[in-house]
Amino acid sequence: KSHATHAQSADLTYQCLGGNQYQINLSFYRDCAGVAAPNNVTITISSVVCGQNFTTTLNQLPNTGIEVTPICANMTTVCSGGNNPGVQEWRYSGIINLPMPCVDWVFGFQLCCRNNAISTINNPGGEDIYVEAYLDNENFPCNSSPSFSNPPIPFVCVGQNYCFNHGATDPEGDSLVYSLITPMTSPTTTVSYLPGYSATQPVLSTPAMTINQQTGDICMFPTIIEVTVMAVKVEEYRNGVLVGSVIRDIQLRTIACSNNNPYLTGINGTGQYQLTACAGLPINFTIPSADLDANQNVTLSWNNGITGATFNA
Repeated sequence: KSHATHAQSADLTYQCLGGNQYQINLSFYRDCAGVAAPNNVTITISSVVCGQNFTTTLNQLPNTGIEVTPICANMTTVCSGGNNPGVQEWRYSGIINLPMPCVDWVFGFQLCCRNNAISTINNPGGEDIYVEAYLDNENFPCNSSPSFSNPPIPFVCVGQNYCFNHGATDPEGDSLVYSLITPMTSPTTTVSYLPGYSATQPVLSTPAMTINQQTGDICMFPTIIEVTVMAVKVEEYRNGVLVGSVIRDIQLRTIACSNNNPYLTGINGTGQYQLTACAGLPINFTIPSADLDANQNVTLSWNNGITGATFNA
């Protein structure tokens, strides 16, 4: 087994194309300081109940490998010959025909190896990255998994409050529930955190890191510079019944910053960030923002997560 560190983050999703045909999509995030991304990847497909176990190959999509590092325009990352950490997003896709409906299909992706820069787990450069997606196409024919619009590559300032949202949407409108799990290295093994760290507290933060099970918001106030990993499981429910799930594996860097993060003041400036409304009735609200640094412009964007809604920055 060769060890070539470059695996930073990953997530695996699926889309129903009709019947038992599905498109499998992998987003793989490569640390530019490591080896090249693979030309194609192998996905395992299994069902214990139906006695199935086989593989399929996903190929790179055209124009993939774009740098997605959240960095200022006047700075250069390793991806472009500079010194700052850099990340590329590589996308792979393929179509499979499942041989039968089963309640426990699992799609899995495994690749060696994680980055040696990770400072919160044992032997990071010798550990694989593994993510999977679960599907029950017997009770829920032609279900598609949640998908994500925000890359899992947070760079977080030490000494400042920070919240990360996945930008997840579900095409069927299923209810999504988020939880932190131990990052996986295979279908049956996980990383081993160093003392002081855990799946629910993968970064030193005061107050402690939290996750909102309904929105997926992960909030923290880092206290030291470090590189850590965490994993988020997103389960989708329909009328209270589990339909499917996906796992995101996320590498997080805390860094020293001289800049203050901008901040939002909630819906209509109330400090509230959730809104309950009746279907069929119009909703209009503002999200005021501000920045403590003088002469800086703040811009807002959104993930188009509400069908039929409009957003004015």
